[in-house]
Amino acid sequence: ERDPSLACNLSGLNGEKPEFTAVKWESLDWVVDNVWEKKARPYQVLREACVPIMKRWEERCADLDLSGRWSRDSDRGVDVAEGLVARGLTQETALVKATEPYIQLWKRHATKCEWVVTTYDADGIKPRRELHYPVGEFVETYEGTAILFGDGGVIQRSCFYLAEKDADDDVAHVTISETPRGREESLRYIKNGELFLQRSFLAPGKTDQVVSREVFIRS
Repeated sequence: ERDPSLACNLSGLNGEKPEFTAVKWESLDWVVDNVWEKKARPYQVLREACVPIMKRWEERCADLDLSGRWSRDSDRGVDVAEGLVARGLTQETALVKATEPYIQLWKRHATKCEWVVTTYDADGIKPRRELHYPVGEFVETYEGTAILFGDGGVIQRSCFYLAEKDADDDVAHVTISETPRGREESLRYIKNGELFLQRSFLAPGKTDQVVSREVFIRS
């Protein structure tokens, strides 16, 4: 969703020469301000028509309640160990990590639609790290070795919301992480009062994603 070039064919059709060489997302405000004046009116009308739709979407994103202390139900995970193996762990280590306690505390940030997430050690008492999840792109610097990311360094990340038909309120929180081990999409949503986490991981040089699912319950 972040890179429209993945879904657009910019080559010329039917033998025609390509008209464009690149494509990117821009806001409707930017388009109205920068498009050729004689073509601006349709975009102005579109912007006006989208105002109530965008307002309602922002309200729905703000209503998504991920708050609480969440504990993973390891018995209900799907392909979690396989996802860890794809990130470079041995099969033995992946099986251990896929079933050990995984506890997080999600709190609303002062900024609407943003979150502060505390991850705990396996004992569920000692905080391991606290991270602010803003809306948009950000950089995370971490030390030591992370199971999902590898040795310490810098990760390019991005958070946003998407429609999700499996969720109770049809909304999911998404985090994209560009890591040394590969690209991961983490999609979280609430279903029947439980937190579902779907991870899609693509290792460098691979064409097929490894998808896993974890279920968390409020504790």
